[in-house]
Amino acid sequence: MAFQTGFDFRSPTRLIHGPGSIRRLPELLPEGVKVLVVTDPGLRQAGVVERVSAVLDEANIPCAIYDGVVGNPATRSVHAGLRQYGKEKCGALIGVGGGSSMDVAKMIGVLATNGGRIDHYLLAPSRVTRDLPPLVCIPTTYGTGSEVTPFAVLTNPKTQNKDPVISAKISPQAGILDPELSVGLPAALGGPTGMDALTHAIESYTNLLAGPITDGLALQAIQLIGENLRLACANNYELDATENMLAASMLAGMAFAQTRLGNVHAMSHPIGAQFGVHHGLANAILLPYVMEFNLTARLDKFANIANALGADTDGLDEREAAQLAVDAVWDLNQDLAIPNKLGEVGVKKSGIRALSKATMQSGNVTINPRKTSQLDIETIFKKAI
Repeated sequence: MAFQTGFDFRSPTRLIHGPGSIRRLPELLPEGVKVLVVTDPGLRQAGVVERVSAVLDEANIPCAIYDGVVGNPATRSVHAGLRQYGKEKCGALIGVGGGSSMDVAKMIGVLATNGGRIDHYLLAPSRVTRDLPPLVCIPTTYGTGSEVTPFAVLTNPKTQNKDPVISAKISPQAGILDPELSVGLPAALGGPTGMDALTHAIESYTNLLAGPITDGLALQAIQLIGENLRLACANNYELDATENMLAASMLAGMAFAQTRLGNVHAMSHPIGAQFGVHHGLANAILLPYVMEFNLTARLDKFANIANALGADTDGLDEREAAQLAVDAVWDLNQDLAIPNKLGEVGVKKSGIRALSKATMQSGNVTINPRKTSQLDIETIFKKAI
């Protein structure tokens, strides 16, 4: 198996993993500062945020809570959070929730130390020149891996896409992976976010920037997801499976933090921006269609994916074994009650041209393992819708 000739691997985030690890939050924060907890209203209503703030209260760490994060966040979520950060005279940030909450916490941090408007930093890594305030991320879904990545994604109406802020300076200083905060995650959210993690792992494993370190991380993530995602979504009590899914999401995040992704994410970002579809759900639906397109470019790796997902490839040639990877993803989607078609979640055929045009703006297309034209993207969208 050939790898790229060189790589630059960075992973600056300290990680604390395991049941009850939220109790170690105070040791990750500087003394004498007030903390802004960035989250969404659903998690506050569910009592998850209260469990975090209770740990801070016990340690006499003052905090304020900003719960204005929404799915597929836009500039208003970031700037409203920044205003509260300044009003409360905060000096540190905690992102609690899925990728949207953690990404908004990162972007509030960018503006707190670098100034300006957040859209100034989209697709412009060199503009983030100053370190962020101390930032701890606490994922409560098993999907994005934002606790270990140098990316934060924002809906951009100018491009009709979801564009990233990219900088090594926005990687969180620390992350806490506590399955006790996630074990009751509803299946309707756990399934798509788990498939988001699987998409991260598969795309980072198969794209043009993959290397020996990221391959190990991604393949381990794929195996953990295959063994644990169904069980983690089955009921509210599967602590071990939930713990393994948080680890899988983190491993996949570490992998794509180095390699970036591929066509699935290039296509799902404009779907989120233009149709408001949940990111993980869009990825889950698109994943088997893009895998089928990419199959011939990475037969050996797709055969490995099939094995990692539990398929029996004994006696099969490489092409047959690789096809089982696609079949395994279809089966996983079916078991998680994820639709087969984008049309079932509101994506219209009339939007294919605009979606495809926005897709081709993504740098993820250029590292997809199979060379891709706009016509190819349009064809995949037609099949998937």
